[in-house]
Amino acid sequence: MIDKHSTVPVYLQLEAFLTAQIQSGALKPGDALPSETALCQQFGIARMTARKAVDYLVRQGKVERRRGQGTYVTHAKPPLRIALPLDRHLTSSEATLALNEPMVNRLICLERQPVSHDMAALLAIAPGDDVWFMKRLRLVGDVPFVFEQSWMLCDLFPDLTPADLNASKYAYISRKGYSVARSEKQIRAELPARDVQEMLNIQREEPVLHATSVAWLSEGRPFEVSEIYYNQQHYVFTITAERP
Repeated sequence: MIDKHSTVPVYLQLEAFLTAQIQSGALKPGDALPSETALCQQFGIARMTARKAVDYLVRQGKVERRRGQGTYVTHAKPPLRIALPLDRHLTSSEATLALNEPMVNRLICLERQPVSHDMAALLAIAPGDDVWFMKRLRLVGDVPFVFEQSWMLCDLFPDLTPADLNASKYAYISRKGYSVARSEKQIRAELPARDVQEMLNIQREEPVLHATSVAWLSEGRPFEVSEIYYNQQHYVFTITAERP
């Protein structure tokens, strides 16, 4: 159960063991978690290690501490999850329709800036040309689902405003007479940088799903590059693959 020679930290091994106990029903909602002293004796670990594992479970909402009573498995609802198909181009708002709760945008920043050489190549413009740089947090209720940083063409969208981004970016694009044809994404799992961690309200040890996306207009022109960070607690990615 605990391998002290593993490259995985012992507190994460203990957290995984306790999570498995909760998921299997061995520890049910309302059951008391073993005390830190009991965990230390059972697994031959330091109290600080046991406390760190339990702290991690508390932050995830799987258990709760009750003053003077101990730590108990919660009756928490399972997290909201979005099934996001990889073989279709959907906005985050479109993907949340099945939740019956809207996704809202919170604009962090919007500014014009000269584009870097690498970004210019992706957008098929000259290095140094102005682009819109924006950061947005996408939430369902008060829960952060997506944090994105985007670079978008200024020449096609010179009058872009914060109000447009807090409402619907794609509705704004449509009003300008353009339609979005597709996006090309590369997705990988990684530990988040501190700004991403803070925006998504997750712990440093929790991975995020990081997508680099290039979006194209129907006329065949790339218009936006995005670095998108999905809170992995709330997403599952799907794809339909046909055998040739």
